[in-house]
Amino acid sequence: MRSARPLDQLLHSPGAGAAAWPSEIASASFASVPDTNLPPFTAVGRVFLKVGNFAGFCSGTAINSASRRLVLTAGHCLYSILPGHRIPSPARYFDFVPGYAAGQAPFGEFIGRQAFLPRPWLRSINENYDMAAVLTEPNASGVNVADAVGGGIPIATDRARDQEYQVLGYPGANRKLMQECDARFSGDDRLTYPLGGPPSLGVGCYMGEGASGGPWLINEGAEVGGITTYGHIKNFTHTFGPYFSRRNVGALVKGL
Repeated sequence: MRSARPLDQLLHSPGAGAAAWPSEIASASFASVPDTNLPPFTAVGRVFLKVGNFAGFCSGTAINSASRRLVLTAGHCLYSILPGHRIPSPARYFDFVPGYAAGQAPFGEFIGRQAFLPRPWLRSINENYDMAAVLTEPNASGVNVADAVGGGIPIATDRARDQEYQVLGYPGANRKLMQECDARFSGDDRLTYPLGGPPSLGVGCYMGEGASGGPWLINEGAEVGGITTYGHIKNFTHTFGPYFSRRNVGALVKGL
């Protein structure tokens, strides 16, 4: 964990011609979450990964599902193009730490057992499908992730785009605490219109590298209505992610 860097610093994701974070944290619009032992923050955590020879991290959410084992994160955290490579590489290790704070794992660690990614992401790195669902093993106490964090958060699909979002994640290599940003819908990302599937959307706050996979909560934290996946170069005021529909995330997590 100590050697991990934001995975977005390592990966090149060519979809939409825009899926690259700015190279610095500037005009940041987020603030630290003071207590990750309170809901809904208990269900959100840092995801530690190994992709090739790289150790990195993203963000993720424990989902309220039938299996009680489901974690949602960004697709590019598990499958993307490494520096010097021409084809994507899959992650070979996944460790979800809900409520992660300065090296502490208050609910334990949950190792990934099986990952599921949408076909449009696997085939063409389609930004509108940049999401992944991972079934995890129980923690060292034998408790499944949703039960350990107090139930997990359900996924909402096909809701209004124009609403308030509570954006959570772990941006920045030197920030050891979960960050929060409250923001409103800022419009569709028109660059994703030609890609197929529901176009991605933006919110009016900037998170940065490492926040990928972190949830966009709606209805006062009751549901996950989106996730962070990318930013535009030189844009330090907006964050972007796929619109949650039955066609993408709904199909992905069905039965899990």
